[in-house]
Amino acid sequence: MTNEIFGWVCILASVAMGLWMGLKFRDEHWLGGYASLARRMVRLAHIALAALGVVNIEFARTVNELVLSRAVIECISLSFMVAAVSMPVCCLLIAKSFRRFEIFALPIGSLALALLLTIGGLLR
Repeated sequence: MTNEIFGWVCILASVAMGLWMGLKFRDEHWLGGYASLARRMVRLAHIALAALGVVNIEFARTVNELVLSRAVIECISLSFMVAAVSMPVCCLLIAKSFRRFEIFALPIGSLALALLLTIGGLLR
């Protein structure tokens, strides 16, 4: 249930972020222009927030089918939530001129771990 509520909150946050972006997008020079890295990263943060929110909702709907220990399920749950928060944060940091792309190891690692464990739990 935690991931389901969390996922809906992520989608709501994505809508709010989209509204903020929508107020700015007419300025063709906003964040350096449409094709700039900063603007692309802000757009990626927006879609990642929505998409990973949906992934959390789907995990919540799948959790009863997993043949895994409670501890592993809690690890998966936390990993999906970490990915949903850290991916947009990393994108926004890169947009803000923080050029350390290795920070994406956290959201990608969290998401990969959660997905592999979930698939493993479904295949058992």
